[in-house]
Amino acid sequence: MAKKLLASVMAFALCLFVSAADMVVKGKNGEDRKINVVDTSETFLRFEFVSDSTVEVTKESSYRNHDSITIPEKVRIGGKVYTVTRIGILAFEGCSRLNSIKIPESVTSIGLSAFKECSSLTNIKIPEGVTSIGYSAFKECSSLNSINIPEGVTSIGVDAFDGCDNLEPKLLVYDKGTKCYGWIGNVEKCTDVVIPKGVTSIGYSAFKECSSLTSIKIPEGVTNIGESAFSGCNSLEPKLLIYDKGTKCYGWVGDKKKCTEVVIPKGVTSIGDWAFSDCSSLNSINIPEGVTSIGDRAFDGCKSLTSIKIPEGVTSIGASAFNECKSLTSIKIPDGVTRIEGGAFWNCHSLTSIKIPEGVTSIGASAFSGCSSLNSIKIPEGVTNIGEEAFRWCSSLNSIKIPEGVTSIGDLAFDGCSSLNSIKIPKGVTSIGSYAFEGCISLTSIKIPEGVTSIGKSAFSGCKSLEPKLLIYDKGTKCYGWIGNVEKCTNVVIPEGVTSIGGSAFRWCSSLTSINIPEGVTSIGEDAFSGCSHLTSINIPKNVTSIGEYVFFRCESLTSINIPEGVTSIGDNAFEGCSNLDIVIDNSKKKVKVGWDAFENCKSVKWLKD
Repeated sequence: MAKKLLASVMAFALCLFVSAADMVVKGKNGEDRKINVVDTSETFLRFEFVSDSTVEVTKESSYRNHDSITIPEKVRIGGKVYTVTRIGILAFEGCSRLNSIKIPESVTSIGLSAFKECSSLTNIKIPEGVTSIGYSAFKECSSLNSINIPEGVTSIGVDAFDGCDNLEPKLLVYDKGTKCYGWIGNVEKCTDVVIPKGVTSIGYSAFKECSSLTSIKIPEGVTNIGESAFSGCNSLEPKLLIYDKGTKCYGWVGDKKKCTEVVIPKGVTSIGDWAFSDCSSLNSINIPEGVTSIGDRAFDGCKSLTSIKIPEGVTSIGASAFNECKSLTSIKIPDGVTRIEGGAFWNCHSLTSIKIPEGVTSIGASAFSGCSSLNSIKIPEGVTNIGEEAFRWCSSLNSIKIPEGVTSIGDLAFDGCSSLNSIKIPKGVTSIGSYAFEGCISLTSIKIPEGVTSIGKSAFSGCKSLEPKLLIYDKGTKCYGWIGNVEKCTNVVIPEGVTSIGGSAFRWCSSLTSINIPEGVTSIGEDAFSGCSHLTSINIPKNVTSIGEYVFFRCESLTSINIPEGVTSIGDNAFEGCSNLDIVIDNSKKKVKVGWDAFENCKSVKWLKD
C-alpha cells in the first residue's frame, strides 16, 4: 500500500515538473531570465486566445474564493506555450476577498472593469509594459491606497479609479505629461487645481462631482476637454468655458441655475457634447456664424429655451442635441446638415414647425418623438429610411408625405400619431416595423405596396378607423392579421397560398369565434391568437413546426386542440389560461420541447407517447 502511495506521489510530482517547467528568455536588459511556464490543467485561472502566441485572463466565478492570485507570464495549452498579455474584461470583477494580485511583466492592457469592486485590494503594481487601462478598471476598489501608472500608459478609461477614495488625493497626469485623467482619491480634497503645461487633453468626467472645486487653471495648449469633465462642480465660478485658442466651447461650468443668457464669442467653431445640458434656466443663446458643429446633447434639458438660431455654416447636429427643450416652438435646420440624428428633438412638446433641408438623407431613431404640437412636416426626397420611433407620439401630426426613396419604416415610427388621418406608403418600401402605426386612431386608409415583404407585429394595432379586414401581403403568402375595428373580426378564412401568420395577428380579437387556416401554413407568430376569448376551435396545419410564445394565451373558450406530429417546440405561456382546453400532443415521432408555463391552467394535456 505504501509503495503504491509513493508511486502515485512521484507520478504527480513528475506531472507538475512537466507542466510547470522553467523557460529561459531574454530580458529587456539583454540578460537571460527564467520564467515559470504553467500548464492550464494545474491552475484555476482561465484563458482565451488573443493571437497565435498570446492569451488573456478571462472571468471565472471561482476567483472570488481567493485572497491572493499570481497570474503566470507563460501558460501551456495543448502542449503549446502562450504569453499572457491582457487582463480581460470583468476578469476579477467583484472579487471582494482578493487583497493581493501579481501581474506579470508580459501584460500590456488591463480591460474594462477588470478589478472593479475588489474592495479588499490594498495595492497593485502595474507592469511597465502596460499601455492601456480600461473603463472602470479599478472602480470601487475602496481599500486601494497606492497604485503606479507606468510611463508607457497612453490610455486610461473613464471612471478607471472612481470610488478609490483611499488613494492619495491628487491630479493624475499621464502619457508623458500630455493627458489629464482627472482627480483620483477623495473628491472633497479637490479644491484648487492647476493643470500643468504640456497637457493637451482633459478626460471624460475628469472632475465630475468635485463639488469642493473652487478654481481651476487650464493651460493654453489644451485642445480637447471630454464631456462632463466639470459636471457637478457647482462651487466653480459660473461661466462659459472657451478653450483651444478660442475655437471650442466646452459649455457651462459651475452652478447651472446661473446660466440664463449666453453669448458665445466669435471665433468659436464647435459646441461640445453636453455643453449646456440641464441648463434649465437658459432662455437665450447667441451662436456665432463661424460655428460648424453642435455636439451630442448640447442643449439637452434646456426647458426654458424658446428659440434658437442655428448658423448656416453648421453641418453637424449631434444626437439628442435639443432633447427635452420643451419650450422650443420653432427651429430652422441649416441646408448643410445631411442627417437628423437620433433623439435630436425628442420631447420638444411646444415645437409646432420645423424645416428639414433637402440635403437630409436620414432621420434617426426618436428624432421627433414626443413633439406633440407638431402638426405637419415635410420629409426631404433624399431620405431612404425612417428610424425607430422617429415620429412617435406626435399626436397633432395630421398628414405626412413619405418620399418615394424610402425603403423601410422603423419600429414604432408613427406610434401614437392619433391625429394622422392618411398616409401613402411609397412603392419602394419593403419593410414596416413592429407597432409602426400603432394607436393611429384617426387613420382611415392605408395601402400596402406589392414590394413589402415584412410587416412587424401590431404594426396597425389600435387603428380602429381603418376598414376592418384581413390583411394579406407579399404576393399572398403572408397574413399580417386583422386591421381596423377588432369587434368586426368574427369569422375568418385565411386564403390558400398563405404560408405564415404574423405575430399578434388576431391579438385581442375577442369576438373571433372561428378561423380556417390553410394546410400550407408553416409558422404562426407569437401572440397570434392571444386573448381570442370566444374562439372555440382551431386547426393547426400539419406543416407547422413550432408554436410560439403566448400564441393561444387566454383563449378561454377553446375546448380541444390537436398538436400535429411536426411540431417540435411549444413556446412559453403558449396555452396559458385556456381553462377549458383539452390538448392532445402527437409526440410519437419527435421529442417536443415545451416552454415555461406553456399549459398553465389548461384543463388537460395528453401525450400520445409517454
